Parts: sequence; C-alpha cells; structure tokens
Amino acid sequence: MESWPVRKDSKELKSAYIRGLEAITRILYDLDPDGMGRSIDAPLDEYSDAADELMPRLWAARTESEASKEIRRSFPTAERRLLDALWAARQEMVNGPHR
Repeated sequence: MESWPVRKDSKELKSAYIRGLEAITRILYDLDPDGMGRSIDAPLDEYSDAADELMPRLWAARTESEASKEIRRSFPTAERRLLDALWAARQEMVNGPHR
C-alpha cells in the first residue's frame, strides 16, 4: 500500500483523509449500490463501514482500472457511474481538488 505523500504534514493528511472518507460515504449513500442508503431514506452512516473498508484500497490504486477492481470487491455489480464517482473522489483525495 502506498504511503501518504511526505509533502503533507499530519494536519493536512488528517484533513484529507476525513474529506475523502466523507466523500466516499456520501457517494455510496447517494448512488446506493446495495439499496441501503438514499433509496430507502436510511441514515447517511449506513455506508460508513463500507467507506472505511474501501478508503485504503482506493488510496493504493494507481490507475482507474485498479480502483474499479477494488470497488468491485465490495460492490460486484457496481455501475459505471459509481466507479467514475469514486475514482474522481480518489483523485481529489490523493492529488487535491481540480487536478
């Protein structure tokens, strides 16, 4: 697994991690791949365990293909829009916004 870049201090890393985790949780809730989020008006935290599990695997993915494989480990029937949204969140988490 790839380590956090050394150019960031621990406060920045913690902030980036929290933002990334929140983004992944929100994407999973909104796109609701397992039908336990928005589609049934469940609490936002319904996908927090899945986001916790997925976060380090997305971080370590170096390509969109690798990320898709990791996402499909948790959500085998993931649609393209879920894959794209999580890849975009991963890119922002790793590279910062708008890169």
